[in-house]
Amino acid sequence: MSVAAGLPEADISAVRSLVAGLRNKNYSRGVIALSAAPVWTGPEELDFNGQSVRVRVAPSVLAIRDALTERHRADWVVILTDRDAAELPAGVLEHLTAGRLSNLDPWPALRELFQAARQEFHLLSLSNDAARAALRDLDGVRAPAPGGVLTNDHLFATLADRKFGLRPAEYTPHHIALWSMDDATTARFEVWRRHTDPVLLDQFYGWIGSRLGPLGSVFVAVWRSKGPEHLVPLGLVAALLGDGSDASVAFPAARDTIVKVRTLLEVELDNHALTEQQLTAWGNAATLAVSGTDVPDEVLRRAEEAVRRLHAESLVARSDVLPMALAPRIAQFAKALAPAVDSGDLAAAENAWADVVAHRGAHVGTPYAPRNVQVGAAALRLLRRLNLAWSDPAGLSHWMAYYRRDLSWVDDAINDAFVGADDRDLATVADRIVTAVRNQRLAADRQFARQLASGGGHRAGSGGPLYVEDVLDRIVKPLTVPAPGPTGGLAGVSAGGPSPSPVLLVIADGMSGSVANEVVADALRRHRPQWQECRFAGADQPHAALAALPTVTRFSRCSLLTGGLAEGGQDKERSGFANWLQRNGLRADGKVLFHKADLDLVSRSHALADVVRDAVDDTEHRPVVACVLNDIDDALDRSDPIGTTWSTASFKHLDPLLTAAAAVGRTVVLVSDHGHVVERREQPSVQRGQQISARYRSASGPDSEPREDEVLVVGERVLSGDQRVILAVDEHVRYTGLKAGYHGGGSLAEAVIPVSILVNGALPQHLGLEVAPAPQPTWWETPRAAPAPTATHPVSASPAPKRRKVPVATKPVMQADALFDVGTPVTSPAATAPVDQDRVAEVLASELFKQQYAQFRPKFTKPVIGKLLQEMLDGNGRLALSRAADVLGVKPARARAAIAVLAQVLNTDGVVVLSDNGTEVELESALLFEQYGVSS
Repeated sequence: MSVAAGLPEADISAVRSLVAGLRNKNYSRGVIALSAAPVWTGPEELDFNGQSVRVRVAPSVLAIRDALTERHRADWVVILTDRDAAELPAGVLEHLTAGRLSNLDPWPALRELFQAARQEFHLLSLSNDAARAALRDLDGVRAPAPGGVLTNDHLFATLADRKFGLRPAEYTPHHIALWSMDDATTARFEVWRRHTDPVLLDQFYGWIGSRLGPLGSVFVAVWRSKGPEHLVPLGLVAALLGDGSDASVAFPAARDTIVKVRTLLEVELDNHALTEQQLTAWGNAATLAVSGTDVPDEVLRRAEEAVRRLHAESLVARSDVLPMALAPRIAQFAKALAPAVDSGDLAAAENAWADVVAHRGAHVGTPYAPRNVQVGAAALRLLRRLNLAWSDPAGLSHWMAYYRRDLSWVDDAINDAFVGADDRDLATVADRIVTAVRNQRLAADRQFARQLASGGGHRAGSGGPLYVEDVLDRIVKPLTVPAPGPTGGLAGVSAGGPSPSPVLLVIADGMSGSVANEVVADALRRHRPQWQECRFAGADQPHAALAALPTVTRFSRCSLLTGGLAEGGQDKERSGFANWLQRNGLRADGKVLFHKADLDLVSRSHALADVVRDAVDDTEHRPVVACVLNDIDDALDRSDPIGTTWSTASFKHLDPLLTAAAAVGRTVVLVSDHGHVVERREQPSVQRGQQISARYRSASGPDSEPREDEVLVVGERVLSGDQRVILAVDEHVRYTGLKAGYHGGGSLAEAVIPVSILVNGALPQHLGLEVAPAPQPTWWETPRAAPAPTATHPVSASPAPKRRKVPVATKPVMQADALFDVGTPVTSPAATAPVDQDRVAEVLASELFKQQYAQFRPKFTKPVIGKLLQEMLDGNGRLALSRAADVLGVKPARARAAIAVLAQVLNTDGVVVLSDNGTEVELESALLFEQYGVSS
């Protein structure tokens, strides 16, 4: 402000505005006397659009006369004086361009800045000081006012965008919360706050508060007292104080504790009183802001500091997002799991687990899951399985199907549990469950071994199992059938006859059924809908083959690649594979079988070795190509496979092989030569004797009788010694030194070979395939609860994010399986019926959706949004990002950005119904219909 007679101080923006005003009146040069404090802190001479502007201060008339002498040395002279107009003689006034003493009126200059002819009546509350501050802060801006009328909305939107990156479309609590998490933008705001006029700052607070509805006063209170970077951290504390959310019901707190924390929070906001509605809405806005994947660590750190500062530790379990909230949720889950082991009633444990899964940091089913979460998921799965019947199938074929459909998943869960929990109570109860399941699993292996002893050593006639030596004939060969031509003949007919359909055979050495489950699921999840798992029409079970005995590479892989029982190394495999191709009329003009050394010859910056890529690309001269991957077998020697989450990326060359195969239309057959068991480093896992292999020993000599944890196999399929050998069955038995895992024995995990057929894109109809991914067993995932009662209209206060809860119930009613005695929960027809498309139409026609659509104006039409929702409903709430991009008509790289736009429309009042996890889009259908008032 002025230091003389209450006059304001001029600044550069005011000087430029005065000059610009006269230039617009066609004055090319002149002198301006400005009624202002005779103080100038800027440069003595300015450049304004190529003209020189000289500024002089004149506290007396004599000083004014002296300043007038500068008019011949500059285009414009601006004289700052505190003399009254009556003191200026005619000899001075006649030299002034305006012919009078000018006032520092900011409003014309402000309108000129925005190229506006008019302004709204209460612009900046008609505060001259605020207008001058706006002129200073927006000096040089180019933002014409819409319709030529300058409004507070346009002025502050321009200022917020220019000064601290708050975009005009982001004046909602959600977007303000997102903006506040960027330290760079909030730092820019702090710089502006320190340098701007307090009057303009107050005007900004009033304006932004008016744009945010019921949360406006809360956000402004935080902004004033703590700074915008605390909007989300303190909001996450506010989220702990509600009494009506699922989290508050699951984690009750004493009323005096809530009152104490709330009081401390209000004191921190300079005693700003908070209503229940504001607490709920603030908490939901903050929670939604951190529901994405790119949340700065500093935001959560500030939030946890606030929890401690406000003494809210006892409430923290209510949070779905605070890292410190996961531990008490795990503790509650462990507490609920323990009695379920004895009672068999899993309802309380399932509900406690729903709270764990709802936490942002749980990452269930991903490699990023914390140890407690991984163990908890495995323990609950195994407890569900423990409550079901355990079968004793008749015959090897049924045992192999049983393993692929059920027991391989049991093995996977046991391995996950063996990573060990940090929570002691969880570790204790998980050990009880795992021990009980392992006893059942041990019994299953021994029952299978008896079947193996009676039939595994000999080839059965028709109706017998698929043997590893028959995989080429019964799986690969049918996939090479040439496609028919457009007139019914064969397509691709050349001088040598019709071209076979191309196949890539990938042999993952040592891959057990449990590993195959993860790898294939990952391929389908990350590459859907391109890759589809198939089986031959009429096959009612996932394909599986029985390994040669003993289950080691030298026998089983050689038999696989030669198409007959054989023993040998890589040379024998190459010659045997070439002979099989020749016998079946399949060309092999060049190398067609690649082992580890071939695959590792990768040139710099290439995904595949040139020789391998050339072979895969050459579908005409090399219709069948085989590659051997040793990643699993190597892991058994050098690392610990327990708890490993296997994916296509776990193999050095599998992803590029799948990509190359897809590019040329090869059907992929993913198999192993044998499986493996892991070393758990526990008693009684000790070495027994000293043999040539870890899991089989000779049946001759003084110790020629098998023990109860071993099995004697005899016959033509036993390729060791004199077709008579003893195989280890129990996983703790080994005959050589300690390693991470072993193979060669007679357990299900070693002897049953998973066989998966993967097709990229549309199914070739001539191959006789049908899409049939290996299903997860019913006990693997949490049972879905019935939908919550449907709201008749959207509530005004933002509801807390929901999570699925299962009703308190007794053990599930079981029904007989068609092939085995394994019980599965009865599912009502209504639970599996597809969602009626009319319900999607009701969502799109609802008033709430119309409001959201009008507010956020997405680029996608309503029919396109409806198609996306319907596909997600048909896919049980999940859709690959690549497919979502296709539906929305955007590039795959823009898929996540497109989903974020739709999430703004669909996620109302803090309820997350649409999100993505980096690979898939996820839809909470029950919440969607509830939020939009659509009946079930």
